[in-house]
Amino acid sequence: MAHAHAAVHRIENPGSLKSTGTLTSVFGAFIVIGLIAFFATYSGDQQRAWTCLLRSHFFFMGISVGALFFVAMSWITTSMWTATIRRVAESFTAYLPIAIVSTVLVFLGAHSLYSWTNPSLVHGDPIIEGKSGYLNLTFFYIRAGVGLLGWLFFAKKLVGASLSSDQGGDFKKVYGMSRKVGIGFIAFFAISFSAMAFDQLMSLDPHFFSTMFGVYCFAGAYQAFFSMLAIVVIILRRTGYLKGIVNENHVHDIGKWMFAFTIFWAYTGFSQYMLIWYANLPEETGYFMLRFNHGWENISIALFIGRFFLPFFLLLPRGNKRCEELVFLVAIWCLFMHGFDLNWIIQPEFYPDGPRVGLPEVGVWLGFLGAFGLVVTRFLKKNNVVSIKDPMLPDAVNYHHI
Repeated sequence: MAHAHAAVHRIENPGSLKSTGTLTSVFGAFIVIGLIAFFATYSGDQQRAWTCLLRSHFFFMGISVGALFFVAMSWITTSMWTATIRRVAESFTAYLPIAIVSTVLVFLGAHSLYSWTNPSLVHGDPIIEGKSGYLNLTFFYIRAGVGLLGWLFFAKKLVGASLSSDQGGDFKKVYGMSRKVGIGFIAFFAISFSAMAFDQLMSLDPHFFSTMFGVYCFAGAYQAFFSMLAIVVIILRRTGYLKGIVNENHVHDIGKWMFAFTIFWAYTGFSQYMLIWYANLPEETGYFMLRFNHGWENISIALFIGRFFLPFFLLLPRGNKRCEELVFLVAIWCLFMHGFDLNWIIQPEFYPDGPRVGLPEVGVWLGFLGAFGLVVTRFLKKNNVVSIKDPMLPDAVNYHHI
């Protein structure tokens, strides 16, 4: 341990982000664009405005809580290589308070989004009536509140402990506490994130149910997190903040996680489809019949090709995962396909004749990107971009693949 501390002083502390004025202006402009896009769409097509909001809300909420999942797993597994990039992941969790605000907005649009909130549609429908003990607004609010407040609690514990080490805290105590809290979070996350996916996405079609739906959404969100992590880490390395701290081996490992969850997303998606196809139950097959007809069939094919085959073959070679430029471009593509996937989940319930993609979808998403970018840059401006007193940092900086 003493040797590690001695070595850490030879690593130049990159500090925090120095100047974010331009970024703040850009992200602020994005927020304005998002607000204009939402209200302009709302004035003409309320349902489309709410679907745009729901897609963007779940997109960035998934990335933020996916970052917290990564932080927890880093502590639990004592993953050495993550010491160089863990602080960047921690910065993504700063978005969780914004996720609470966007969840409240989803609540406001509940009657436009969720047919089970309409008593006249529920009455006389045996399937929805049978789910009314779960699908009711009071329980819907409670589940979301418990999940989000729980995520905030765990984020404060895990990220707060990490930040305290920069101020001279006892890292041994930080590690011991974070490992225990991380284990608790993983158990809580498994239930709470599944509930969020069931409530906010799967219940758009209250007749449909799939026990794999939560895992499917997790696979997509976690791949999106690693894609966003790759983009931010590479930008910070290019701008000098992580130069000499992050090398091609770290980029390689981020690329491997992107590759792994490309496969896992395809596995969960195929498994869900296969089981529903095999059982052939009307309340389940309707979900896929809707997405394989009336203008959605080509979108379904494009989703499978674009979200699985393309990143799979691009990230398969070892050299590609070590190529910063390629990983950066694939990460952007994966984020695009994650939004494409959420569109595929949400829009067919409202537009069975084909997708709606235009200025409303792009504008509202940019608004959420602006909010995400503002809180992340503010976090990294306030704190070191690297946990500089982490005793695992010297080994992480010198980390390499054989």
